[in-house]
Amino acid sequence: MAVRDDSGAPARRAAGAVGCALLFATTAFPVAGGAQPRESTPLAVDIHAHPSRFHRANVPRISDEEIARYLDRGMDAVVATISTDTPYRGGYVRRDGSRIEGGNRRPEPGEAWDYTLDRFERLDRTVAEANAVFVRTPAEAYGAREEGKLAILPALEGADSLDGRIGRLRELHRRGLALLQLVHFRPNGIGHIQTWPYTPGGLTRFGRAVVRECNRLGIVIDLAHANPETIRDTLDVSEHPVVFSHTGAFALGEHDRHLLDPEIREIAANGGVIGIWPNGSLVPTVAGMARHALHVASVGGAQSLGIGSDLRGMSSYSEGFGDEADFEAIAEAMAEAGFDEDEVRGILGANFERVWRVVTAHLDEP
Repeated sequence: MAVRDDSGAPARRAAGAVGCALLFATTAFPVAGGAQPRESTPLAVDIHAHPSRFHRANVPRISDEEIARYLDRGMDAVVATISTDTPYRGGYVRRDGSRIEGGNRRPEPGEAWDYTLDRFERLDRTVAEANAVFVRTPAEAYGAREEGKLAILPALEGADSLDGRIGRLRELHRRGLALLQLVHFRPNGIGHIQTWPYTPGGLTRFGRAVVRECNRLGIVIDLAHANPETIRDTLDVSEHPVVFSHTGAFALGEHDRHLLDPEIREIAANGGVIGIWPNGSLVPTVAGMARHALHVASVGGAQSLGIGSDLRGMSSYSEGFGDEADFEAIAEAMAEAGFDEDEVRGILGANFERVWRVVTAHLDEP
C-alpha cells in the first residue's frame, strides 16, 4: 500500500506518463517465450461498458475498431452489457432499422426477452467474426490475452427480461452470461433502484432466488443502480462479494447515482469492488475521477476500487478519457493522485479479478 497522510488518503507522489506506459505494457501481454509466468501481471478489465452501442444501435456486432481500441489501450477484458429494460424505456433501433423513441412504454409480452436474445446474438457474432472471445473465468481471460484477443464477459444491466423465470438466467448462463446487474432504471421483479422514481424496498423473493442462483452458477452480481435496501439485502444473501460497477462518491458530488459512505463501506467490507465512472457531466476530468477514487479508498480501502467506463452508454466522458477511451490517462491520473503501482493495477482490473476468482472458484474444481 502507498504511504498515507494523516487523512488516510495516499500521500501524493510523482508519477509520469512513462511509468504508466510501462504499467500498461506489462499488463497487456506477457513476455514472449515464457520469460514471465502466464498470470504474473493481473488483468485489466473495464467492468461496465456497451462497446459500439451494441445494446441500442442497429449494429451487427462490436466493431473491429472498438475491439482494437481496448487492446491498444492495454485492456484485456470488457464486461459487455445489454440493458434489458430498454423495451420499457425506448431509445433504440430495431434490426429492420425502425427507431423506438425514448420514453416510458409498455412492451408487448415477451418483447424484453426477445430484445435480450437479439442483443446477445450481436455478441455471439462478435466472437464468431472478430478478435474476441467469451470468457467465464479469469483463467480463460488470461488465455485470451495470450492469444491477443479481447476477453468479453457478457452481462445484463437490469434483469427485467427474466420476468420471474429462473430458467432464463440458466439459459443465458449456458450462452455465456458472466455478470448480472440486478436493476437499471426501473424497479423490477428483483429489486429497487436508487434513482427517480425512487421506490422503497429491497430484494423480492424472486430477487433472493436470483442472487443464490448467481452464486451457484458463478455469475458476478452487480449492484449498480440499486437502492440501499437492495444493496443490504444482496450483501446479506450472497455468499460471494459483489461489484457496484459504475458510480462515484456522493460526498464529492450529491447525485443519486453516487454512493453514500455507508454503502461504500458495506460493499468493501464484503470484499466487493466499486467502479469509478468517467461520466463527463458529473466528473469533468480524469483528475476528478482520481479524487473520487481517493475518497472511496479512504472509506473502503484501495482494494475496493475498479473502473466502469460505461463506454458508448453516455453522451459525455471525463476529459482525458474521452470518446477514445484512454484508460492510460486514467492510470496516470490515479498515479499522480498518489496511488502506488500495485494500487493502480488493482483499480484497472486486479481488484475485479479478485472478486471474479472468488465467484467462479468452484467452476475450476474437478
